Amino acid sequence: MATPIRPIPVVTGDDAVRFVEAAEAAERNPHTVELKISREEFIKVMSTARLY
Repeated sequence: MATPIRPIPVVTGDDAVRFVEAAEAAERNPHTVELKISREEFIKVMSTARLY
């Protein structure tokens, strides 16, 4: 019989309310992340990255 590696946490009470409010706010207001490096620096890093 398999045993779980880690139990699934259950959020209750005020923590659950804050979590749901934060999740709904993030869903209503999606945003993008801007890169803090230049395109050339990004291309240089990706050229040396090992992509499997």
